[in-house]
Amino acid sequence: MDTSRREWLNRGLDCLFTLSKMANQSQLPLGRLLDQVVRELPAALRFPKIACAGIRLESALHATDNFLSTPWMIRDDITVYQHHVGLLELGYVEAPCASGSNHFLEEERQLIGVVAGLVGRMIERQQAEAAYLESENRFQSLVEGSLTGISIVQDDQVVYQNPEQERLLGPLPRSNKLLDRDSIHPEDAGKVDAYYRQALQGFSVPIDIDFRFFPHDPDQAHGSIKWVHCRAVTTGYRGRPALLVNMMDITSAKEMEHMLRVRDKMSSLGRVAAGIAHEIRNPLSGINIYLNTLEKIEYRGDPDEKVVKILSQLQSASGKIESVIKRVMDFSKPSAPQLAPCDPNRPIREAVSLSQVTLKKSGIQLQIQAAEALPECLIDPTLIEEVMLNLITNAAEAMKTTDGDKIIRITSALQPDSVRITVSDSGPGIPKSMGAVIFDPFYTTKNGNTGIGLSMGQRIVADHGGRLYINPEGIDSGAEFVIDLPIPGERAVR
Repeated sequence: MDTSRREWLNRGLDCLFTLSKMANQSQLPLGRLLDQVVRELPAALRFPKIACAGIRLESALHATDNFLSTPWMIRDDITVYQHHVGLLELGYVEAPCASGSNHFLEEERQLIGVVAGLVGRMIERQQAEAAYLESENRFQSLVEGSLTGISIVQDDQVVYQNPEQERLLGPLPRSNKLLDRDSIHPEDAGKVDAYYRQALQGFSVPIDIDFRFFPHDPDQAHGSIKWVHCRAVTTGYRGRPALLVNMMDITSAKEMEHMLRVRDKMSSLGRVAAGIAHEIRNPLSGINIYLNTLEKIEYRGDPDEKVVKILSQLQSASGKIESVIKRVMDFSKPSAPQLAPCDPNRPIREAVSLSQVTLKKSGIQLQIQAAEALPECLIDPTLIEEVMLNLITNAAEAMKTTDGDKIIRITSALQPDSVRITVSDSGPGIPKSMGAVIFDPFYTTKNGNTGIGLSMGQRIVADHGGRLYINPEGIDSGAEFVIDLPIPGERAVR
């Protein structure tokens, strides 16, 4: 083989090697890649100084500066996924050989076929990568904009979570775990652990569970409880096993379900209360008749003072029973409170007056900080007094087993649109897990208690357009209940 032919073959091999490397350069745009291909091709022909090259793709032309369509050209189709998309042209701008000579060797014709195939694969790769990138961007947009929280957990660490998951759970803790055990509601922690272990075993069937948790929120020590529906399924992430976790906030649905249950309980309680009141009222009517008869008989002669006193006490007791029955009937068929302008401190004073002797016997200090000159509120003082008595009684009950000072603090203060009354104690406090159910009818932690006091109190305050709730910020020790009563003109406290 002569030297010139050897040099030409080496140039052809170098060209193919360069083009094969270029085919793997996915970071280059397709147009720039094809421009480089046509610049490399002339060196692969026997007469590179007069050689030119061009690639036609639809209306686009990628060519050397000296490109011309001349009689001294060889051409080959460019196909992508077996479809014709363009043409590769390689040749000379002038006759390379004497007239009648074969301008192209068989090796050169084979070269253009190889290069045309290589260009087709370059285009296929670019299109595939563009489609993949578009698909990935579309998928990322769907995930990032999803109303469902999505996380990927690998080796018990969160390696990805979308914005909705962060909104739902709050910022990740330092442990980088999706949920610490302390964040899960105590009543749900056991089943969550069991389901999580089951998921880690690689079950292909999705695992679904509803549970309660406290969001990660370093700014709020007393975060509100949230309900989520969680689905976990095994998947792969970057070549290793992982868990795909989807979470949907179902707090509103659970609260609505809870309200319906409470309404059903209240309705049942009302029917029972009405029945009991009816059964008591009938014999009580008979007792009142007999008392009236005895009173008439006694007053015919010289009335005995002791008998008169006993009759008076019996009538008073009967009147109180009648009053209780009326309140039970009112509960079974709620009616609007008898609202009238009243100093909001008045029911506080009445409740304190009725309870202070009992509290003193129990060793409980009563501290009152009532603001002066509060605006009058439209309230039924008897009903608000009833609510205050219930809160004071509950506070005293909570401190029965408490060591140290036992203190109940009652305050009243003016707010922008309401009068705020608080009742706090130095007892053990209320666990966060109880905050959502403590106002439920029949819910109680005390033996022998009906569990309707707080529920009735909340309804009474709501009937006044106000709110009864637990202080969400908490206090240093014990619990604090808050009553917000609207000022006239601000009928509903939000």
